[in-house]
Amino acid sequence: MIWITQWLCTSRHCSIALAWDDKETTSKKVEEEGEGIYRRGVVVNRWCGICGGELHVEHGRTRFKAMDEAMAHLKALEKANLAARNIVGGKY
Repeated sequence: MIWITQWLCTSRHCSIALAWDDKETTSKKVEEEGEGIYRRGVVVNRWCGICGGELHVEHGRTRFKAMDEAMAHLKALEKANLAARNIVGGKY
C-alpha cells in the first residue's frame, strides 16, 4: 500500500510530503528521511512558510496499491502545489 507522510501546520499547509510503499519502508524511516531534508537545508524553515505555524507529522494511507499506479496522481498534485506556492508565496 502507498502512504503519504506530510509535515503540516495546524492550518494544514504542507511543508514537505513523502510518498512511500509500506512493503519497502516504515513510517519511522520516512520520518527520519524527512528530518534529513530539514537538516540538509533542502527545506529551510521548520515552521509553516505561509502562516508561521508549528509543524507536525501526519501519515495517511492512499488508495493506491503500488507506486507506479500512484505516480501520475502524485506528480499532478506536486505540479498544482508548486503553482499554488507561486501564487500565494510565503511570508515566513
